[in-house]
Amino acid sequence: MARYSIGIDQSYSGCAIVHYNAADHSAAEKVYDFSPKLAGSGLARLAHVYRTLREHFALIEQLGPITHVCYEGYAYGAKFKREEMGELGGILKLALATQFPAHVARRIHAVAPPTVKKFVTGSGRADKDKMLLAVYKRWEHEASSHDAADAYVLARIAADLDAETLPELKFQQEVLDTVRGTKKSSPTGTS
Repeated sequence: MARYSIGIDQSYSGCAIVHYNAADHSAAEKVYDFSPKLAGSGLARLAHVYRTLREHFALIEQLGPITHVCYEGYAYGAKFKREEMGELGGILKLALATQFPAHVARRIHAVAPPTVKKFVTGSGRADKDKMLLAVYKRWEHEASSHDAADAYVLARIAADLDAETLPELKFQQEVLDTVRGTKKSSPTGTS
């Protein structure tokens, strides 16, 4: 039976979700547009985001067991839309906790943006275009957007958290140790 890991990259205007099957290396992505123009504003927007995420997670769960979920954590240095991002982050966490209650304690992980970058490039300072290219070069996955590329990396991190073998590269193991909380390492590639 297939086992799936989930990667999620949320932003102010949307959300990319990738579910990845490590057994056959297949992945499927969905990018949602949660911009106020399409999703509304205020409470109506938050309710729309919550319903959409819950429906999507329910569909993934029907495919088979979920091993781990990784979502991109907050960019704490951000200057714009912080309150809205906090609200959307809270809605994402609520949808995950409601859909996957047994996973909350040990199988749902926030991953800092530099740590996501380090897993695929070896450096926590890669720009969006470098991330897209690195995802393709490393795994031959053509992501449809920058957000989808990040979600794919997050799904690969989630899959490797459950893997029985060590990753090929030292910096990937450092990322996994950081996500597991078993090692403190710098996300920029310097220890």
